[in-house]
Amino acid sequence: MKKFLIYAISIIAVISVVIVLNFQKITTKYITHVMEEQVSDQVKYQYDDEKTTKLKNKINIDQFKSELTKMDDARFKSIDKLVVNANIKDIQNMYDIKQITCEELVTYYLKKIEKYDINKLNSIIELNPDVIKIAKEKDSGEKKGKLYGIPITLKGNIGTADKMHTTAGAYALKDSVLDKDSFVAQKLREEGAIILGKTNLSEWANYMSDKSSSGYSALGGQTHNAYGKYDVGGSSSGSAASVAGGFSVASIGTETAGSMIYPSSQNSVVGIKPSIGLVSRDRIIPIVKVQDTAGIVARNVDDTALILEAISGYDANDVDTKEAEQYKEYYTKYIDENSVKGLKVAIIKPLGARNEELDILKRIGKEFKDMGAKVIETKFSDEANNIEMSKALEVGFKYDINKYLKMAKVKGINELKDIVEFNKKDLDNRAPYGQELLENSLEDKTSIEEYEKLINKNREKASKVIDDVLKNADVIISLSNQTSMVYAPAGYPALTVPAGYKTTGEPIGVTFVGSKFQEGKLIKIANIYEDNTKHRKDPNLK
Repeated sequence: MKKFLIYAISIIAVISVVIVLNFQKITTKYITHVMEEQVSDQVKYQYDDEKTTKLKNKINIDQFKSELTKMDDARFKSIDKLVVNANIKDIQNMYDIKQITCEELVTYYLKKIEKYDINKLNSIIELNPDVIKIAKEKDSGEKKGKLYGIPITLKGNIGTADKMHTTAGAYALKDSVLDKDSFVAQKLREEGAIILGKTNLSEWANYMSDKSSSGYSALGGQTHNAYGKYDVGGSSSGSAASVAGGFSVASIGTETAGSMIYPSSQNSVVGIKPSIGLVSRDRIIPIVKVQDTAGIVARNVDDTALILEAISGYDANDVDTKEAEQYKEYYTKYIDENSVKGLKVAIIKPLGARNEELDILKRIGKEFKDMGAKVIETKFSDEANNIEMSKALEVGFKYDINKYLKMAKVKGINELKDIVEFNKKDLDNRAPYGQELLENSLEDKTSIEEYEKLINKNREKASKVIDDVLKNADVIISLSNQTSMVYAPAGYPALTVPAGYKTTGEPIGVTFVGSKFQEGKLIKIANIYEDNTKHRKDPNLK
């Protein structure tokens, strides 16, 4: 009898394991199917059923007609050869030896925008009317600042107090001009950068509708992927596509949960999402400040490190920057390091990954092994599934957007309710994909005390999930934004670097995640990977 019971229990155990394994396979297949459907829907939205409304603003390129005419094709092509793969230091050296001028470089970018962005990628939402004037001043002035003479674009939700507007792509904010620069814009100017213009984005940083198109806004229209008929990614779609297209040296984007890492991966560029508090959020249109941060999109890790040095720092208008100030570093020092020997790399295999993505992860693991790193495959604990991020966004958006609107002082738009009512007057043009996320946030009755408990729980859970993996590893590796649902609520940094292309030609990035304020470590690892693999190729825009 005893032997029979043992045998029966053993059989039941085996059957249970088989059932569980089959269920996991079914679940994985289902998730993979859903993800493929979502990507397919995005491609359809962005290309086959692209929406164009009467509200899309015309890019103000005509004001530069005389300057553009002065630069002939021969000079345009010669500058293109000089700067297409140059980093910031290379360009500044060209200024020093008088190979090019700031005015020429700005004119080159404007001409490239005219040729390849307008009516093609559609990544720029507005140009700085004073950009030629500023470039001339740089040429005749003192050469100072880490970013001296470097043309940079800003995502359309990052505030400036100049002749440009800060709109988040929303028609309700089309006339919004701020009283002063955001801290980020101020730091860029102090370091000598030239703000070339603002980039398009998924409207309200992709917080409009679950069925919306990434890269679409009422004011900006639809942004396209620089590499072909692929999902452009969102919400910092314009920042990623514009850098990939070579319309500026770099761009400042924003991220709440994968919204800068994903489009960077999709457009084969480098993107860094810093720890919460490292870069000020002052005068940046929010989703939820507890997860929002500005970050950098560039074509190489060198430039992201230099720009991060320039824009990070303490800001009295953002309380979280006080803690971060003690962790700020000279990130460019990590560019000089050239070995990952002995480094422990933890590769996270995502649920629902397609076969080709799994092959790419294996190849990345081999690349690190060949560089001397120790590679392990692992997964996040089940606690990752208990993070209530969607609820946090729904509750927090109303509180944070209302605070921003009180500061921004847009006529007739004082709170979220005003935006919802404004859009309802002409949904076909102002919100063609709907605005249920705005409406759900408006109707939510969660108290501020309950909200604070929710975000604290999310932060604790997410931090523990990542830190548990990092107990046995130096860095976490995944593809694109596949771990954003954990690193974002934790407030931890992420950095993506081009990892090649799928068989279809669609770009894919490898993303490095570390613990809070470990940007230096991520920059070191990403730079070594970039130098050793050199996967990135320029898109063919012609």
